[in-house]
Amino acid sequence: MFQRGRSALIGALLLLSLRGEVALGNKSEDSPGDSGAIERLLTLHGTKLAQGVLVQRLSDGNVLYQKDATQLLAPASVTKVVTSAAVLSKLSPVFTFKTPIYYTGQRKNDKVLGDLVVVGSGDPFIVSEKLWQLAADIKNLGIREFSGDLVIDNSLFDSENRDDSRQGGIQQSSNAYDAPVSAFAVNFNTFAVAIAPGGRAGQSAMVNLDPYPLRGVVLENSALTTKAGAHRSLQVTRRVSGKDERLQVGGTIGVGASMQKVYRSVGNEVQASGEYLRAFLKNAGVIVAGGVRAGVKPKEATLLLELEGYEMRKIVTGLNTFSNNFIADALVKRLGAAYPSKGSADAPGSGSFANGVQVLRDFLGKDVGITSSFVLENGSGLATENRLSARQVVDVLAYMAKHMEVFPEFLASLPATGWDGTLKKRFGKGDAVELKGLIRAKTGTLTEPIAVSAIAGYFRHPKHGMVAFCILENGKDGSSQPAVADLRDQQDQVLTAFMNLL
Repeated sequence: MFQRGRSALIGALLLLSLRGEVALGNKSEDSPGDSGAIERLLTLHGTKLAQGVLVQRLSDGNVLYQKDATQLLAPASVTKVVTSAAVLSKLSPVFTFKTPIYYTGQRKNDKVLGDLVVVGSGDPFIVSEKLWQLAADIKNLGIREFSGDLVIDNSLFDSENRDDSRQGGIQQSSNAYDAPVSAFAVNFNTFAVAIAPGGRAGQSAMVNLDPYPLRGVVLENSALTTKAGAHRSLQVTRRVSGKDERLQVGGTIGVGASMQKVYRSVGNEVQASGEYLRAFLKNAGVIVAGGVRAGVKPKEATLLLELEGYEMRKIVTGLNTFSNNFIADALVKRLGAAYPSKGSADAPGSGSFANGVQVLRDFLGKDVGITSSFVLENGSGLATENRLSARQVVDVLAYMAKHMEVFPEFLASLPATGWDGTLKKRFGKGDAVELKGLIRAKTGTLTEPIAVSAIAGYFRHPKHGMVAFCILENGKDGSSQPAVADLRDQQDQVLTAFMNLL
């Protein structure tokens, strides 16, 4: 249990609560009359902010604190609470993606006289380690060359590779989270540019694609090495030039500085994923003689092997801990393929945003039992179209806590305060430091067209036991927007007060 009254913050909060400066209706019967102190913290930004707050004890559903808990607000990436909950519930924590690899034509000894065909399964977590193993497995099958092309079959998903909230990011190479979504994707459809200093000031910086050079991806390096200790200032811009993608690297890095990796979205997801695979095969001593192209697996193709992905619990951890928008969008489309509105499961083209978002809506209504209205247009929360209430978010959290078959993995997927992911740099001031590692929560942030800061998750209260909470805060249209950093600090203080005072 935390020590009470140790600091100026807690002492001030207790004093405010004893004075009862702010009254709040619908508080818990066993709350010690301190909700006024929390209300005081929540009103630091005056009338410029719309808020929805709910704190609920999970053992009996008793509400410990609420403020406008049914008001619909933009949740930003707290939307991923819904997406991850639905995926774990519908597909299971141990669901494993399997990406089949085929070849066409005939095999003669160590040579295949035909194409290598990859059929995308919607796996959003095919990273370099997985491709390394795939290339090694193909080599271990005794194959050294494919005479034809490397064919990428993305037909499980429809052709819409960004939801409406991300269409504006198609040309924004500065944002890795604007990567297109495809049924076969490598390294989240991003390029990694490794930048290190040269041996002495004045030399060009060392710039490479990580882990291997890719055919059709051109590096243009104008970055310079400066004196040791100098401020690092690096820029990487992607642009498409004909069939090539050009990554222009500029800026400065000091002698002796650590290597920095900069991630940029790919412009052509078919070409990029195919060239990634070709590079790993080449490193393993396997040659693909032809080019990379999109296509559909021929009926007569022969199965070579399957690339087994990570279990869903690992994927969801990547989704929530780092708030990965690509994973969110890919999982939504995969849900759409598994539960299409029309046709059979996993039918070609059934992996659509429309189908997937409908699965999320049905999950909220039919599984969680939410009967009040809400707006859900995407699974990432990258734009403000989504509208959820604190009550509805807590309903999802409470639903997951009741289902042992998914709750441990769901809870573990959420970053911990002051430890990792989007909460690593939070809870570092004053009494909030005492909460490091004690709260598991998903955050949400947007800066335009309005400021949005949100946080939702769980903590174990010294008196009430396991508690679910949600704080949604939106700047108001037509007024000056509060700084997101200020809202985060305020939320850290409020959660500290919840832990100490409720």
